[in-house]
Amino acid sequence: MITVHKKLDEREDVELILRHSDDVFDVARTIFFENEHIKKKSIAVTNDKKEIIYFLKYEQNQVNVEDYVDDFWNYNIYDKNIDYELLDRGQVYIFLELEEYTFQIAKIIQMHYKDKKIFFVDDRAAFFFKEGENLHIVPSIKEIYNNYKESISKSIITIDSKKEFLHNQMRFIIKRYRSLSVMTSLFWKCNPACFGDENSNRTFYLIKNTLDNGGMADLIKFTLYRVVMVIEKNENIIPIIDLSVEGDNNQFNNGDGTNVWTMFFEQITDVPLEAVYRSKNVIISKDKLDFFNPYILEKNYFSDWKLMFQKYLKFNKRTNQYVEELYSKTIPDKEARVLGVIGRGTDYFAEKGRWVPEPLAAKPFLDEVMNSMKEWKCEYIFLATEDQKIYEVFMKSEVKEQIFSVDQERINYDDEKNKNLFLSEIKVRDKINGYNDNLRYLGILWILSKCTSLISTCGCGAFQCAVAFNNEKYENIKTF
Repeated sequence: MITVHKKLDEREDVELILRHSDDVFDVARTIFFENEHIKKKSIAVTNDKKEIIYFLKYEQNQVNVEDYVDDFWNYNIYDKNIDYELLDRGQVYIFLELEEYTFQIAKIIQMHYKDKKIFFVDDRAAFFFKEGENLHIVPSIKEIYNNYKESISKSIITIDSKKEFLHNQMRFIIKRYRSLSVMTSLFWKCNPACFGDENSNRTFYLIKNTLDNGGMADLIKFTLYRVVMVIEKNENIIPIIDLSVEGDNNQFNNGDGTNVWTMFFEQITDVPLEAVYRSKNVIISKDKLDFFNPYILEKNYFSDWKLMFQKYLKFNKRTNQYVEELYSKTIPDKEARVLGVIGRGTDYFAEKGRWVPEPLAAKPFLDEVMNSMKEWKCEYIFLATEDQKIYEVFMKSEVKEQIFSVDQERINYDDEKNKNLFLSEIKVRDKINGYNDNLRYLGILWILSKCTSLISTCGCGAFQCAVAFNNEKYENIKTF
């Protein structure tokens, strides 16, 4: 992102001088992209009298204190593939800051809509826009409320430029988006790849992203969000999955280039993947940048997980056979009343897991399980945990003879070598067979989904997947 500044800190250097023009952001973006050293400096912009009127600086797209995502280096506001759906939702647009993305979004609104109103609560907008009937530059939100009553009664989209990770359910309800998210919504279909001349009358959406430290639940969720987004847009775009990024040091294939999705699940379409790589129009998913695509985030916050799983997630033949055999082996009596127990701990208690829900500790959780077991009239427990401490607490309890579980490697996070590591990082470090380990995990989820009731230390991925697989058959559900 390129930001606009009226003045600079005395310690900051100016590398170049540009003349102000309508395409100054495009020119500056090319300069920053082609000259790495200039990214740490500034570009001065002058008027026709050669007087400096503002400065441009490059800022990487920051999502929180530690993390950054890709920049938009190659986009065109005249692209025929721009997706206007998000902008269609508003009649009035309030921009809280003038920077590269808000400038471009406002230009797109002006070109595409003739009667919608734009407000900039930033006087720097005067460098780039002339006020008129449908565009106003105001000193505060109060000004809009007091002097533009007819606008505040309409559907308003507010666009800010803050660096924090600002997504939550309420922001979607009140239509307040980050400029990075709006840019992602506009350009996700642009710049399709051309791999050949086949299927010239069809467009594919190739879901090909890294998995990094994500687990099975993340793999399923964020893949299906993309699938559902494309299908529900009803634009005759065909989703297809290829999670085979070579060198992606994930826990499933250790980066060997195998398609992780088809290791466990059926492909989402009947079109062979090989044919897609010979096709003319292929939109490729944007990896981490997709996490800011409002259309995908809406699936995260508002989609029906159970319906999504039932419609689009199909085990492949080998996975299906394995999970059914493991279920029969672990729970011999299918009529028994079994309480599914998810003891998620491990990296959720570690410092690096601070951004996820904190699970209930082992001993209080055991008390809750025993109370629920009695209240819900369950005869047995199926204990699903990768945490050695939780497992030991349960196996030393008075209900130990009533516990079913699957043999698996469990992690002791008190061990110095495991501290402050994600569970996936430990698995990669210890060279645990990713296929066997995750096949077993799917089997455990399947058994959980067959239980009478379910209780979990927190709303973790295993809990969410078990509920989705169960498809509203649980008698009781509790999480902390």
